[in-house]
Amino acid sequence: MNRNGSREQEDGYAVGWIRGVCIDRQRKTRAERVHVCMAVGQGLEGDVHCGRGERQVSLLPAEQTAAWFRGRQEEIRFGWFGENLTVEGLDWGSMREGRRLRSGDVLLEIVKVGAGGPASDAYQGEKVCAPMEKWFVFCRILTPGILREDTQIDWETTEE
Repeated sequence: MNRNGSREQEDGYAVGWIRGVCIDRQRKTRAERVHVCMAVGQGLEGDVHCGRGERQVSLLPAEQTAAWFRGRQEEIRFGWFGENLTVEGLDWGSMREGRRLRSGDVLLEIVKVGAGGPASDAYQGEKVCAPMEKWFVFCRILTPGILREDTQIDWETTEE
């Protein structure tokens, strides 16, 4: 077990799990939980951000979102912060630009860690995004495929 209480792979990295799959139908709103979706070359099918640059898929750690909801004595709501994937078990401290994650056939590359900056000013004072800004990880899709809840997501171990 690692410090997050998750199982570890042979290489010492934690095994992650996708717990929530969501898409945004409109910008700057809470995402809708869809449980499964197609990751295409420019983003997630049906997501408003599809085709809009490199931030094609957003991830948040399930541990942080759960703590936020627990602190308010509320049930966890996937997509509440506008995230596409809520992921459990990965070491968020290991997230850095250029690292790759794989879930089934889907290969993602991290392009940004954190959501702060001028582009996030519209979220200030809103429940969408703002409380989780430092935890957001944005990825681009390198290899398309299906993303579904309760499947593994792990660090890509092949050489780049």
